[in-house]
Amino acid sequence: MTAILFDMDGVLADNSDYHVKAWTEFARAYGRDLTEDDIKQRLGFNNREYMRFVLDRDPTESEVRDATERKEALYREIYASALAAPAGLITLLDSFRRAGIACGVATSAPAANVDFVIDGLGIRHYFNEIVDASHVKKCKPDPETYLLAASKLNSSPSECIVFEDAIAGIQSGRGAGMKVVAITTSYPAEVLRKHNPDGIIDSFTDLKMPCAALDVVRSVCGAEFTVC
Repeated sequence: MTAILFDMDGVLADNSDYHVKAWTEFARAYGRDLTEDDIKQRLGFNNREYMRFVLDRDPTESEVRDATERKEALYREIYASALAAPAGLITLLDSFRRAGIACGVATSAPAANVDFVIDGLGIRHYFNEIVDASHVKKCKPDPETYLLAASKLNSSPSECIVFEDAIAGIQSGRGAGMKVVAITTSYPAEVLRKHNPDGIIDSFTDLKMPCAALDVVRSVCGAEFTVC
């Protein structure tokens, strides 16, 4: 079965800057003044990996829980008024639905953030399966998140396309043996290109016109697939 797998942060929601702001403020409580680059290098990682960086040691379970509760609540607070579907997303999801192609979400985010974004945008009905941080032992760039999502959709990796914004996510999708289309919401194209995605777009609206990324989608979904 052909399947389309979407990362969430930076893909279904253009929210990377809000996570950067939240982590910057949260880290100050631990005496760390993090730069934007410090945080953006770790986009796609889960909270355990972020806390390992903030503390410069392995975090305890309580420290991970605290980060998941306090930092993510802060993120949701500052992003709530800006939550909106990225340009072209709904049209793309409708196109996959009309074509009978299964869609899933594969994210390193906690379940509360998934509910906040997916239900806040009113798009849950487009997705057959959702995999979040609570479902896996290894976070991106490990391929477990994408492999589990494919398994839940009864799809082989070669039949899957991943939409990703983060370097760790591109590595995860490629490590899973899937095609990867990268979107430039968190990194410019020249940075993403170094990690060898199969295609790059600036927004989902790019897929309405002939482009390399649309060719990637059609290589899996069929030559007749059209976004309209």
